[in-house]
Amino acid sequence: MRKNKGFTLVELIVVLVILAILAAILVPTLLGYIDKARQREDINKAKACMDAAQAAFVEAYGKNIPIQNKNVIGITDTTRSSNFGDINCVGTDFQKKIYNLVDEEPYMFVVATGNCNKSETVTKHEMYTVYYAIYVPKKDARPYYFYDGAWTTENATNIGSIKKINSTATTDGTNTLKTGGRELQIQYYIIGNADNRSLSGLGEQTFWGYLRTYLPKKYGDKAL
Repeated sequence: MRKNKGFTLVELIVVLVILAILAAILVPTLLGYIDKARQREDINKAKACMDAAQAAFVEAYGKNIPIQNKNVIGITDTTRSSNFGDINCVGTDFQKKIYNLVDEEPYMFVVATGNCNKSETVTKHEMYTVYYAIYVPKKDARPYYFYDGAWTTENATNIGSIKKINSTATTDGTNTLKTGGRELQIQYYIIGNADNRSLSGLGEQTFWGYLRTYLPKKYGDKAL
């Protein structure tokens, strides 16, 4: 008779309480590991895209292909260099050249090099070097930023590394990035803009508004 005796209600409750306590301890830790693994994967993809962009700029530098002196250049720009028969570091051809190297098309991708405006004190080498990048893997995903030689989830604007970021593609104000112990005037290249959002204004449906207004609300002030 004693061998067939089952668990009492109290014993079952104790076991369930222990399991609940273990779940409360282990599940957040497990989710944290999953989030970190996803972040590592996203950052690896971001690195690949930025390396591909830098390779494209190096190729342009080697061919002596000129670049434009706008503050923000989108992929809709189609200016070509007739002297070299190649793209002027803008347009969909330039985008395809970068994405074909990584077989990746992020939702948004923007890089910044040294400003090529002739009035700026920027060397030719700096004009073709990527110093800053923003990578958004898919719609509404957390953005990643490259500056000071590393990728992070905190935007440089939060720590004062970037000043006077323009909201439109035609504004003539300057953009400066603190890097290597100096303030370098930079120029943006919009390589990926999945919804073809307007570069004008800061509304949440625009390109800059999405990055500077919408995503901060979604992920908190520290995200952007």
